[in-house]
Amino acid sequence: MKNLNRGRSFALGLALVATALAAPPALNASAAPAARPDPSIVDEMRSTASGNLALRTNPATGKVGFARVKGADPDLLPGVAAEGRQGAIDKSTRYLSRFAGAFGARPSELTQSAVYQDKAGWSVTFTQAHKGVPVFGAELKAEVNREGALTSVNGFAAPGLSLSTSPRFSESQASARALSLVKTNPDGYDDGGVPKGLTKGLKVRSIDLMVYRTGSTRGIDGANKLAWVAEVWNKATVRETVILDAATNKPLNRWSMMAHALDRELFEGNPDGTYTHVYSEGDPFPDDLTEDQQNEILGAGESYWMFRNTFGYNSWDGAGGTMYTTNNDPRISCPNANWNGFSTNYCTGVTGDDTVAHEWAHAYTESTSGLIYQWQAGALNEAYSDIWGETVDMLNTRQNFKGETQADKIERTPGLCSEYTRAAVTMEITAPASVDGPCNAAPASFGPVITQAGVNGTAIVGVDGTGELPDGTPDDSTGNGCLPFENAADIAGQWVYVDRGTCTFQAKATNAEDAGALGIVVGDHTAGRDPISMSANAEIYGVMVTLEDGQRFKSAGEPVDFHIAAVPAATDDTYRWLSGESDPAFGGAIRDMWNPNCYGHPGAVSDAEYHCDESDSGGVHSNSGVVNRTFAILVDGLPGTVDEIGLDKAAWLFWYAQTHYLTPTSYFPDLADGLEAACASLQGVSFEKVTLGSPSDPDGSDGGVVEPEKVEGGTTAADCEAVTAAIAETELRLDPTEQCDWQPLLQPGAPAIECAEGTHKEVSFREHFEDGLAGWTQDEELGFEFSEGIPWEESTDAPGGHPGTVAFAPDPVAGVCGDVGDLTSRNGLISPDITVPDGASPRMSFDHYVATEATWDGANVKVSVNGGVFELVPQEAYLWNAPGGELDPSAGPMGGEPAWTGTDGGQLHGSWGKSVIDLGALADAGDTVAFRFDMGRDGCNGVDGWYVDNVIVASCVDDPLATRIRVDAPARVERGRPFDVRVKVIADGAIPEGRVVIMKGKLRLGRDDLNARGVGIVTIYRVFAIGRHTLTAKYRPDEGFRRSSRDFTIRVVRR
Repeated sequence: MKNLNRGRSFALGLALVATALAAPPALNASAAPAARPDPSIVDEMRSTASGNLALRTNPATGKVGFARVKGADPDLLPGVAAEGRQGAIDKSTRYLSRFAGAFGARPSELTQSAVYQDKAGWSVTFTQAHKGVPVFGAELKAEVNREGALTSVNGFAAPGLSLSTSPRFSESQASARALSLVKTNPDGYDDGGVPKGLTKGLKVRSIDLMVYRTGSTRGIDGANKLAWVAEVWNKATVRETVILDAATNKPLNRWSMMAHALDRELFEGNPDGTYTHVYSEGDPFPDDLTEDQQNEILGAGESYWMFRNTFGYNSWDGAGGTMYTTNNDPRISCPNANWNGFSTNYCTGVTGDDTVAHEWAHAYTESTSGLIYQWQAGALNEAYSDIWGETVDMLNTRQNFKGETQADKIERTPGLCSEYTRAAVTMEITAPASVDGPCNAAPASFGPVITQAGVNGTAIVGVDGTGELPDGTPDDSTGNGCLPFENAADIAGQWVYVDRGTCTFQAKATNAEDAGALGIVVGDHTAGRDPISMSANAEIYGVMVTLEDGQRFKSAGEPVDFHIAAVPAATDDTYRWLSGESDPAFGGAIRDMWNPNCYGHPGAVSDAEYHCDESDSGGVHSNSGVVNRTFAILVDGLPGTVDEIGLDKAAWLFWYAQTHYLTPTSYFPDLADGLEAACASLQGVSFEKVTLGSPSDPDGSDGGVVEPEKVEGGTTAADCEAVTAAIAETELRLDPTEQCDWQPLLQPGAPAIECAEGTHKEVSFREHFEDGLAGWTQDEELGFEFSEGIPWEESTDAPGGHPGTVAFAPDPVAGVCGDVGDLTSRNGLISPDITVPDGASPRMSFDHYVATEATWDGANVKVSVNGGVFELVPQEAYLWNAPGGELDPSAGPMGGEPAWTGTDGGQLHGSWGKSVIDLGALADAGDTVAFRFDMGRDGCNGVDGWYVDNVIVASCVDDPLATRIRVDAPARVERGRPFDVRVKVIADGAIPEGRVVIMKGKLRLGRDDLNARGVGIVTIYRVFAIGRHTLTAKYRPDEGFRRSSRDFTIRVVRR
């Protein structure tokens, strides 16, 4: 059976903000080059500070990422007083004027841009710019407490800025490119199938010239690039950030920004794409609003009052912004919900209290820390939404289930899952006897959760009509449940069995519900595979079985009785810390914040479930489990490891860290530092308990609290110890690089050819493409009659700093899958005929760079021997860097073939590497071979392409035989009279071939070819001066012999 976690994971939507970079006057200091912190800088920072200075490096830059002082009278700049807001700004500015270089910036690059004030003090934000061009995501935050002490400075700055700020591509060109990329392939539809109307109204909302440091969102080293940063949106279903290289107009990065006084507005989406206004603040409530609409109004109010009453933050933007909501928006993929930068939007059945608060929390994150929605920053973003959603759920008085609220809590047991987590099931047919026995089954993702207590059912084989489905699909099956059931009377009050296929699971479940079924069993249509968990929005039970087990239901000839139960396991009988449990469209919770492992998510960075690849924007919906668990064990405690600090203190610590310490590119270690710093800052500071208020109005509009209860004295030293323990438990500071083993697609370190003693490497073919593609030919194969290919071309701007001209097969972010403009194709670049050389270890090597759409686009090499057909080079013929992937079988002419496909691990780009092929595994010495470098594509989307250079054929040949020379020349030569010099060249075991030359310095006096005995006789006609002269006999060998020479002397006398 397919491995099924005890729960499932869904995306509730995404959120991201590109930080707003203001431009007040820069710090008044000289511009010195930013350098890696050296001991002298660190020593100066330590000697300047009072207390113990703790430093942590930013993994993306190697510079200081977090500087904090602890201990007695902590202050990074104790000699400077700071009173009030302006004092905090002045002190922070003065500190960075001295130590900006330690963080990676020149002081002149920093501008003080914002100040956030609360009970504990001031958070002063600085942004970075280079020659007036802002640096994407670069922020430094300085914390000054009420006593005027500068307690920490943290954030990200791009070091070593020296690039030109003149873009090669204009704003209009970049805007057109960004719009084209998103319109052609919006996020979530990389392989086509874009719903009609999804990109309607798409436009470039903003575009700014910025400096972008590659790798900054993931925490790895990168390069500074001048880039256009564009936001593309349509105010409803699409919102993406696209970062384009200003020199090439190629994408450097891209991600979705859809995050899945009280002033609320509610609109209802209509199937025709229009919207009906159904509620404004102050309208009668509930009036004729549906249940989902009521949930959205109440959830927005609860979110508003929690942040306003507790933290003093006025609406999602901190400035009383209207809270717009759309219910049942037809343009989003259901079941789901999102925040799109303007409104929160929900599908029917996805309006639970924690889900509505989750989406609004994305908006609050956008206006505070602005966490980028990739890698650990994105996981932090998602976790904050889970945290605030669950906090609302624990405090409100609606949609509550057993043990989840603060007033009625049943705490969880370490290591256990909830009984109400959708789990793997066992299923057994109990009657009739002719088909009884166990089934291979998977529970649906909708309907009631099947617990260990189990469910008994009786299934009736459904009989539905034939005809045309609403979408025009013909349906000639009477047993797939795609049309209303003709035996509905028999089905009512029982389960119904149907076959998979022709229509969606939603259509089958809806028809089953309409017939009065209690549940639905769906039999797979493909033999020999495990069933999957079906997705739909329904309130009945659901389960899928294999094709083979489905045949048993159909062959029984009568109703089939069965029993289904969750796989036995120790569980907690409580809903506490489950997320999404109130959404019927999800059919139960989608995450467990106490034990994320129950849903296949990590609860600590070293867990096997930690998400390492680039899917899901680097694991934002799974790796958020690490942060979720940190919050949960702080609230409730972890016996023997973490002491309970309660909901109020934990919520304040996370809010304080979010508003004071986190920046757009923060990672888990930044949160760890921020939580500890927040706990220290809040010691002795009384703050409000978390509350939604006690509204009496039906719409929850009167939830404001005039005098909220407080946590007197704030946090304690014991609380801070608990924070440190929780950080250690979930390993927030652990670098995942080693366990993820992020690798380049092409491994470096290709071995050089090793020739045995007495042999050496000889190159017989070399192609550097410096004359373009001259001497090479091309061919093309198309996937469909309407497809078009993209020929190979020469390129002089290869990525990775690779010099010179290379061959390039494009893989552009373009194309229209299945229609005119489809790029399904194979384009081949064919070498000239190459003779396989004599000698040992004949091989062909080439340098290349791969960055393609993983599994859909890719490259490989094929070979033709002695003019035969081209065949794929076998994997076993590769000595280094064989194709490591495989193209999807439906990816076009190269579908199913081994290929280099995708990008470097965790990256959106590739890197140069060398592949080596053993020619001896393909042909014999003397045979002719031709190689075809094939680039394959599906119909749409791509990344960059395949770059190839330095194609070399070489082998190991015998070393030439050593030679020695014997010269026979007259001792005395009469001036002006010609004379002969006899030269014999000697080699052990062979007679040398070639020629001999007699030289005087650089002057050639004569030459002769060696005869069959290895002798050459050179007649010298040169007239020499009287006296002694030194001449040189040089041997110029044919293949297989080494050069040699010998000096000799003649004496010239008068005639």
